[in-house]
Amino acid sequence: MLQFPIQSYQENVIYTHDTEAWAYYRLQENTVGINEQEAENNLVNRLQRLAWQLATFEEIDYKIVPIPVDIDQRMDRLQEQYEGKYAETGHYYTERAKVILREEAENVVDYKFFIGVKLKRRELDESLIHTVSSSFKSMNRYLQKLAGFKGHEVDDVTVSLFKESEEEAFITLLNYLGAYRVKENELRYIIRHQFVRGQAQPDGEGSLYPLTEGILDPGKAGYLHIKQLDQESWCAFLPVSDFPIDLSYKEWAYFFQLYPFTVEVNMRTVYKRKKEDENQTNTIKKRFRDQDAQLIEANEDDDSLINTGRELLHDLENQIKNQGKPLLRTHIHFVVYGKTREEVRKRARRLKMDFRDQQIELVQPLADQLLLFHQSLPGANIVADDWEQILTPESFAESLFSLTRKVGNTVGFYLGKNISHEGESVEGSQSLVFYHPFLAHLGLKGSKYSSPHVTISGPTGMGKSFLLKDILLNAVFFGAKVLMTDPKDEVEKKFKQALTPELEVTAPFFKDLIESFHYITLSGEKKDAGKLDPLTFLDGEEAQDAAVGVLEYLSELQSNERNVKTAIYKGVRHVMQHEQRPGLLNVVRYLQTSEDRDVQNVGDLLYEIGTNGVAKLMFSNGDVEGISLNEQVNILQIQNLNLPDEGEKATTRDEHIAVALMQPLAKFATKFARDDSVVKMTIFEEAWMLMNTGAGDKLINELLRTGRSLRSAVYLITQSTYEYNKPQIKENIGTKFAFKAKTTEEAGNIIEFLGMEDNKANRNLLKNLTEGQCIVEDMYGRTAKIQTDVLFDEWISAFNTKENDRGRAETEEAFI
Repeated sequence: MLQFPIQSYQENVIYTHDTEAWAYYRLQENTVGINEQEAENNLVNRLQRLAWQLATFEEIDYKIVPIPVDIDQRMDRLQEQYEGKYAETGHYYTERAKVILREEAENVVDYKFFIGVKLKRRELDESLIHTVSSSFKSMNRYLQKLAGFKGHEVDDVTVSLFKESEEEAFITLLNYLGAYRVKENELRYIIRHQFVRGQAQPDGEGSLYPLTEGILDPGKAGYLHIKQLDQESWCAFLPVSDFPIDLSYKEWAYFFQLYPFTVEVNMRTVYKRKKEDENQTNTIKKRFRDQDAQLIEANEDDDSLINTGRELLHDLENQIKNQGKPLLRTHIHFVVYGKTREEVRKRARRLKMDFRDQQIELVQPLADQLLLFHQSLPGANIVADDWEQILTPESFAESLFSLTRKVGNTVGFYLGKNISHEGESVEGSQSLVFYHPFLAHLGLKGSKYSSPHVTISGPTGMGKSFLLKDILLNAVFFGAKVLMTDPKDEVEKKFKQALTPELEVTAPFFKDLIESFHYITLSGEKKDAGKLDPLTFLDGEEAQDAAVGVLEYLSELQSNERNVKTAIYKGVRHVMQHEQRPGLLNVVRYLQTSEDRDVQNVGDLLYEIGTNGVAKLMFSNGDVEGISLNEQVNILQIQNLNLPDEGEKATTRDEHIAVALMQPLAKFATKFARDDSVVKMTIFEEAWMLMNTGAGDKLINELLRTGRSLRSAVYLITQSTYEYNKPQIKENIGTKFAFKAKTTEEAGNIIEFLGMEDNKANRNLLKNLTEGQCIVEDMYGRTAKIQTDVLFDEWISAFNTKENDRGRAETEEAFI
């Protein structure tokens, strides 16, 4: 008769009825970037070394437990962080997101990795016996057992017997993979999970007794039916019955994470003495000799597979004798479950077929389902030993145990889905990506970057602006103050085009949200003249440097025109010292009155530039009214700005003025970012133009260095990462989004920027990204291919930057 194995537990250690102890640990999840073979090899190497080190223990219990992602709980935690005037709007959209994601992602799980180590017992010495006996605790425990008490109290004698071994196990795991001692509520969760697979999951609280409640019925061959008071589910336990000789790249404890249903894994490995391992190889050698004899008798040629096996066996025999390599006697079974037996049948069939493609044979035993259920319990003995597989540390390491697909943040707003594997789509992926714009600067445990800054790069039309606006709208719910520069002058137009009359009924909050933003539109009209004059909104040396930078750039001075450069410096300083309200036009007049003809000519040129067209924004007499940023969301847009193509130098006068305007615009944003009284987000669209100027490059570097201390997140939106691929800049970026690369050269630059492995597969991946797809590197240094996914129709309409094509696209696609 099978007996529940756990007698008691304390902290992370289970004590069995056989007076044995198992310590359980949760492993730190590992990630490998896309097509990053070197990183994968590193994980394989660590797993291999760990398998060697764990040979000092008798038995190891590896578990992959799928923890359902509680969408409601995560969203509720997120809403607690909302504040300010848009908090109510945030609650409205979060509740809508809950409804959509509950339906679209009902089977989403986080895979957690646990290792149980069977501890070695320490011999009792006389002093320990005397100390503990005097406390009567061991006698109390004995009396409790006689009385039939099944609590989880453990006496000090029992704890001391295994304490040293537990510490040794913990240090070993910590050194090779990173591990945490499980908490008691996690241990209870693992236990209770066994009895509610496919049903509402436990919360990890409560006593030991209700953890094992449930009616288990193995009456249907090949299945186990679990019945609770008001729920029921079906399970199928699928042990591995055969492994191929070579397990390289099989990823047999990882690849199923792509499935739209959950899979659980239980692996038990048993270590024996070196002599027994040698006997095991001798037994296999005997089988090879018998097979050889049969081939000779049948007059058949040698089998290549047998020959390969014989060579591997010879190497293994030498390694066991000379290096002490351990053999892992492994019992592996996978578990699928669901609400109905038919659902489980389909899932089991899919799993068996996909493993068969890997030359790994899974079986669904008809009569041993209950035995396999018992064997999956923490601390249980191996009772279904028909499927033992002999593995080496190398073959075990190919499982990629502890590898996860996780990317992004645990608590944040929904951003899209991880579609890193070939053939994945946003419809089929169950790997949700969440993002929180105000976490990176907190220096969270395990994070690689502690910067709130973000880059979003890629060519026009691939989804940069779409992603940015999704982040923008979600960010305002946290009470963040926002300044967005919009040199294309399109944000207000696109947002307000989406405000259809029916939205007042279907999405009442959206209209109020969009119309409450402060749109600051600057033009070449006289009313806007001087609003970006650096001498009107900056002070001291900062005002002087900005003014000189603008005037020098617009003058297009050559290196030998030092007299003019000197005059510009003197003019700016003179106006700042003698004018009560200085402005750039005052500096221009100073230059026009110079006795130096070259200086006069430059002054005349600057006067013509500064009093005509959109350049008027930078020139004033000092009498302009400053731009107000009192609102929470401020979008600063400039009309009729002719931008040069990305990566190209300005060639026309209009393009030259456009680039010059970016400098005071950036300075204005810098002043906004320096207010550390609130959390802020400063967004630079077309930021590459700034990086192409000396003054702009200096500004960006300053903002990236100081942003964290000022509680300010800088978002740089650009078509290329080339200008940012420098150590002093790259190290100050916390999260990076990269959309499609147009060329192989650009793909290589993105790969270096994101810290990916530079190979042909990754270059092709970047060149073949489609609209809405991007590569992300998160604050933890994890990279993945994601598909951005906005849940609300009115947002999608507002984020669309494409012009109305009057049905041309639909007409073309109708005949494809």
